[in-house]
Amino acid sequence: MKKEILQTFDKKQIQIYIWDQVNETKGIIQLVHGSCEHALRYNDFANRMNKKGWIVVGNDHRGHGQTAKLNNQTLGFFSSKNGWNKIVNDLDVVNEFIKTNYKNLPIVMLGHSMGSFMARTYMIDYLNKIDGYIISGTAWYPKFLLQISLLIAKFRQSLRKNNKEDRFIWKLSYKKLNKRFENKNSTGVEWLSNDDENNDNFIKDPLTGQIFTSAAFKDMFSGLIYNQKKSNLKRINKEKPIFLISGLDDSVGSYGKSVKKTNKMFEQQKLNVKMKLYEKQRHEILFDINKEKVEEDILKFLSSIK
Repeated sequence: MKKEILQTFDKKQIQIYIWDQVNETKGIIQLVHGSCEHALRYNDFANRMNKKGWIVVGNDHRGHGQTAKLNNQTLGFFSSKNGWNKIVNDLDVVNEFIKTNYKNLPIVMLGHSMGSFMARTYMIDYLNKIDGYIISGTAWYPKFLLQISLLIAKFRQSLRKNNKEDRFIWKLSYKKLNKRFENKNSTGVEWLSNDDENNDNFIKDPLTGQIFTSAAFKDMFSGLIYNQKKSNLKRINKEKPIFLISGLDDSVGSYGKSVKKTNKMFEQQKLNVKMKLYEKQRHEILFDINKEKVEEDILKFLSSIK
């Protein structure tokens, strides 16, 4: 694995990672990690993709991982203004790096959780830069709920310092994700996966599990609203293949319900979408106990990309 530091359009630095131990390269996976984590968590996955001929390139988002350290940022904070646009635009900086260094190869964007929402914004705003999308652990939320959430986050940002975590919104959003899985020995992260070692590693990692600031919550809610606008869905390239994957025990996707809703909305726009839901799998299906089946399906999808 190699590391590079790229400069963004607004002169920030972003840390990228390149897994390229490949004999015969089939293409590139542009990895987009989720909230409150970082790209190096996908090291084992990336190495396995290398063995199948796929180079993996991913970055730590603003307010995450080494990118936060490079910019002296608080974990969980993107920007005081336009944070969502900035972290999505950063994906294009990474994409340009890929195109410059690996010419004439297909690029598939794999976005997980918050990264799935970032990928969905990218497919709206950057129509022809990606050859296919793998959307993992995504959801579709009621419009009214998102609008109320955005108003609360904006109000709380106006009262608070930008680097201060917002436990109030966290309790209304992230904390609830573990409700179905709680027991007397609950750690609060059982919703992530069935794999206790994976969950323990998440708890122990100093670069995971941070609580977003009010500004970051505002940014994420605004991104979700943007993604679900019908006018934006109409802009998505109908030819680009999209693979929606999620666990049926994933609380983020309402146990499959809001993933199915996403699929339905995509189908209504005649997008080139297919969906696979995995029984007894929770949110982090790339790290869960049956991840081999998920990877097998990902590789089948990748093999269809031209």
